[in-house]
Amino acid sequence: MKYFLLLASLASSLLGARAQDQPASKPIVSVGIYGPSANVGLQVEQRLGRHFSLGAFGIRQLSSDFRGYQGALVGRYYFRPTAPTGLYVQALVGFFNTRATVVSYYPGATSAARSELTAQGSGGGLGLGYQWRFAQHFTATLGLGIKAYPTSLGTCDCAYERDWHAIGQPGSVLDGQLSIGYAL
Repeated sequence: MKYFLLLASLASSLLGARAQDQPASKPIVSVGIYGPSANVGLQVEQRLGRHFSLGAFGIRQLSSDFRGYQGALVGRYYFRPTAPTGLYVQALVGFFNTRATVVSYYPGATSAARSELTAQGSGGGLGLGYQWRFAQHFTATLGLGIKAYPTSLGTCDCAYERDWHAIGQPGSVLDGQLSIGYAL
């Protein structure tokens, strides 16, 4: 949680320092699904110039096997001078804190031992997406990308419940976003 507050304070200071020659734009607040698994999130995005925007988001992981939080700062470059709408590329830096169920298999054992593991890490990612603006205040966003939050979980003869890389949890290489937003 302290990492999310740190990212939010950094985002607010950067948003306050945006260029003064650009017309003021209102922030967009979006809610949606993040990643290819059961993750829901909230994102705030602010235009910084004709092509650039900066955002911050927080995600709650709802999977029964991976419960936790993610937070990130996102910088986007929009190819048309109509930020924050249209085709964009993005870079993000963020962190995660999650709890996972670890299954350990020992030679000769008749059953597997299950234990809870808490993992924390930070990393970044790249993505490509499109943000539509419709009506006067509403947006829809669709994005895909890669994300890596490398962390050392130690060494053991263990397996995680299901495949944590395939379902988009921390450490995953697949990332995505489908969200609906409102320009304040």
